[in-house]
Amino acid sequence: MERPLQVDSAVPRAKAAFHFLLPAIAFLAGPPAAQYILLVTGLIMASSVLGGPKLSLFGQLFKAVRPTLGIGPGKKEAVAPHRFAEALGAICLLAASALYFAGATLPGQVLALIVVALALLNAAAGICVGCQMYLLFKRFGRGATA
Repeated sequence: MERPLQVDSAVPRAKAAFHFLLPAIAFLAGPPAAQYILLVTGLIMASSVLGGPKLSLFGQLFKAVRPTLGIGPGKKEAVAPHRFAEALGAICLLAASALYFAGATLPGQVLALIVVALALLNAAAGICVGCQMYLLFKRFGRGATA
């Protein structure tokens, strides 16, 4: 399956709103609903990372409501940093869900709230911490091999 190399910047920001909202609801709901909300959200994010735009449920939802909301196109950005950031979020939410299922509610809440805070920062201000981490890893990786 061929994946695009660039993405409209509005799409990852809109997806970040879902990545913020659902874990926040999970935190407020508490167990036993929380672990299921986190699990489903993490799996949806993982399917987007692994399957690309066609398997991105949140991306498809945004695409469907975008005209209604009057959101125009954003600028083109490299997709790899956004995919990396979404992968980190998926891993954190799946780990948080597993912690909830294991009875370790507090560590699960902490992981979920980290995702909530970072996704809110991305959705509200366009600051993608995972993207910045990707760029740092790429820079340091290049420097180590050069």
